[in-house]
Amino acid sequence: MNRMARWQLLSLVLALAGIGVAGYLTTAHYRQEILVCGVGDCQTVQNSPYAEIGGVPIALLGAGMYVTLVAVGLARWRWPERHELLTAGAFAIALAGTLYAAYLTYLEIWVIRAICQWCVVSALLTLGILLVESFGLSRLLSPETDQALSRSQSQPGRREAASERGLSRR
Repeated sequence: MNRMARWQLLSLVLALAGIGVAGYLTTAHYRQEILVCGVGDCQTVQNSPYAEIGGVPIALLGAGMYVTLVAVGLARWRWPERHELLTAGAFAIALAGTLYAAYLTYLEIWVIRAICQWCVVSALLTLGILLVESFGLSRLLSPETDQALSRSQSQPGRREAASERGLSRR
């Protein structure tokens, strides 16, 4: 099995937390339950016309985004040869999610005039994922990473060849 980089693991953990938050908001929406909200006015936000698109709760769309990011994170671990493509995809999803979360935060502050603590947490999780994926993407795009990656991939081959010829340094 492949070892996951710390930034990839952090992205995965943040997305799993996002599933928890979005799942809670989606469940509360469909059960028409009062949200537990210590700060702000979650119910006003949840009952606003901006809480749905075509009858689909925004929280369900957020859950879909987080599930997709978890799937991409697991695919990156499972298929490391597709690591670059999957990282670019995760970055794009997180960027779109962050921009949409910024729009929703604008609506909360200036249009609805109420803040939902769960929505803020979700927006911060999405921003966190974007920052982590930006870090990962920058590592992939930097020339130093390419050289380090090619060196690390070539060294195991040399060690195996040396041990086959009886030249290992034990």
